[in-house]
Amino acid sequence: MVARGLSIGYVAKRTGLAVSAVRFYEEEGLVSPGRDRGGRRVFERGDIRRLSFVLIAQRLGFSLSEIRTALDALPKGRNPTREDWAALAESFRDRIDARIAG
Repeated sequence: MVARGLSIGYVAKRTGLAVSAVRFYEEEGLVSPGRDRGGRRVFERGDIRRLSFVLIAQRLGFSLSEIRTALDALPKGRNPTREDWAALAESFRDRIDARIAG
């Protein structure tokens, strides 16, 4: 870990992603780490949850665009609450149910 947050290596380890995949998801706008004085990425604990959500949503067949739109609905400037995540999950559940119904 770095002084103000989590290193990219730590986030990669916690999510099971390669460091290059974490960078890819950053480029896609799915996480937005800050930078420390040395220019290294600094992640928040909430970024682990965001990346885990991305992985699950992709396995369920959602596109990165759909996932990005959903994550953009989460609050900015604070970690999402349990209620925020529940609302996001509910919207995805509705879309999954609609896909099943065909």
